Amino acid sequence: MIITAQKGKANKIHISINGEYKLTVDADFWFSSGYVSGDEIDEEQYKALADKIAKRRCFNRALNILSRRDHSEKELYNKLRRADGEEAAADAVARVKSLGYINDERYAHMLAEELIARKGYGLRAVHSELMRRGVDREIAENVTSAITLDESDNIRVLLERKYLRKMSTDKGRKQVFAALLRLGYSYSDIRSAMSEYNDFDEDYDV
Repeated sequence: MIITAQKGKANKIHISINGEYKLTVDADFWFSSGYVSGDEIDEEQYKALADKIAKRRCFNRALNILSRRDHSEKELYNKLRRADGEEAAADAVARVKSLGYINDERYAHMLAEELIARKGYGLRAVHSELMRRGVDREIAENVTSAITLDESDNIRVLLERKYLRKMSTDKGRKQVFAALLRLGYSYSDIRSAMSEYNDFDEDYDV
């Protein structure tokens, strides 16, 4: 089989085998591959080259994903696997981890702080979201248990900043109560905070 390379747009190189297009790679990879256009290549060599290209493409995809936001190992792996397959995804995750681009414990701490500060989550909701994002249960539990958070005070802040207008009607109070439950706060803490409003009944339930 004869391998040929043709320059494409930007930094792309299009690879053909016996005149039939097969793969596209970046120029840096092609010029470091050891091949030149016109070389003869056997099936095993082509398979090895195609495997390297797939893994490089997956690694580049991982870097692109991480440039937009941090991910847990599992979350990143699942995204890559859908596009590039299990082997390439596992290789890419291992590479970015070795480079320090992903770290589940660091990611969990940062995400927990963001969920509390920006979304007003309680610790139970933080734990659930960490698990949903692929963080290991033990890490999620260690992170949430290390956080000092006055959840009753958090609820009061949310009531004042976000839900105060809804507290004037029974329907609105039900909506507020349900919203706070979804944010991971306990029935008792919600009742306690909401009872500070004169028109709220402590025996209230949803």
